[in-house]
Amino acid sequence: MAKPRRTSQELLEAIMHEVRRHPEWNDILSVTFTKRTEADLHHPNWDAAFTMHGPRVAPEGAFRLITNLQNVFDLA
Repeated sequence: MAKPRRTSQELLEAIMHEVRRHPEWNDILSVTFTKRTEADLHHPNWDAAFTMHGPRVAPEGAFRLITNLQNVFDLA
């Protein structure tokens, strides 16, 4: 079954809304998306990368957020 589709702007807004709810994630400035070209229906058709303030790695919870959204939505 196909997942609902969201635009990159809709995904960006949802992710950044959640990021702002976590003060410990304040080093995340933004997120960018890439569309996967050969995705099976049950695999995500997109991936995301965080833009960080300084040479930091995004927190594990932020990556879990991406995975959760990939499981629910496809990129339009």
